[in-house]
Amino acid sequence: MAIPADRNVVQKEAEKNLKYKSLCIEIQQMWNRKCMILLVKTGANGRVIKGILEAIPGEHSIDSL
Repeated sequence: MAIPADRNVVQKEAEKNLKYKSLCIEIQQMWNRKCMILLVKTGANGRVIKGILEAIPGEHSIDSL
């Protein structure tokens, strides 16, 4: 988990994506299942980046997360 200043959210997202990519590949190989990295991005002022809602199937609101 990281809560960077809003200007560093993109950088932290890239770091986390890279960090968990190898774990995702290992899960795919071990259990022959699809794996998706889903990052919950929150800035220092509490702003949730809305791209998270597009990645989750179904209808959701930020309040429900």
